[in-house]
Amino acid sequence: MNDSRKARAERTREKIVRASLALFRKQGVTATTLRDIASAAGVSLGAAYYYFASKEAIVLFYYERLVVEHERRAQEIFARTADPTERVRGVFHAKLDLLRRDRKLLGALVANVGDPASTLSVFARQTAHIRRRAQGVLREALSVPGLPEDLRQQGALGLWTLLLAILLYFIHDSSKDQVNTRRLVDGAIELLMGLAPFLALPEAEPARRRLSELLSEAGLQDSAADALCVSEPGEPMM
Repeated sequence: MNDSRKARAERTREKIVRASLALFRKQGVTATTLRDIASAAGVSLGAAYYYFASKEAIVLFYYERLVVEHERRAQEIFARTADPTERVRGVFHAKLDLLRRDRKLLGALVANVGDPASTLSVFARQTAHIRRRAQGVLREALSVPGLPEDLRQQGALGLWTLLLAILLYFIHDSSKDQVNTRRLVDGAIELLMGLAPFLALPEAEPARRRLSELLSEAGLQDSAADALCVSEPGEPMM
């Protein structure tokens, strides 16, 4: 594909994505069809299917674009400081910065994110790569001297879970510029990271090992690959 055709393709793809997200915000994912999206984007239905096999694929594309930008911003934070509290706080605020104009869209996606049968579920097999990358950002935030590797992994999982809860609150936060969410982030991170030096002590190693076992038994942590994924019944964990 030459440069001009590639540029046209990218513009068409972006038109479809923008139209999709606008419709998802307005009427939700379930009520939106690819025909609706094609009409709103001003392209044929065939063109919409050419770029995205389903509306769920569009949402996954949106997720992937978010995680790439979040990783980029996180690297800028990590380059500025080696303080784990500042690194984690920065990662949380960077996520809120990215989503500050998409609170309505997040609200529209909540039903899918929380639906165990949905391919967009927070624990779906189809979103496993997003979970791994999101957890990877937090693990890197904790990758500083003094924090054992097992604590980095467990901490990343715990912080990722906290971030999910924060985002749910963020959707409903009616304070100006969602300042209450920002305060909640700062307070929670300060409290949790204050425990890190104690959890890093050699005496805490048996407790960390038992926690890792519990997480693995629950299907929340793949001890072999250090990946965050919940397997479907009868399906091996990724």
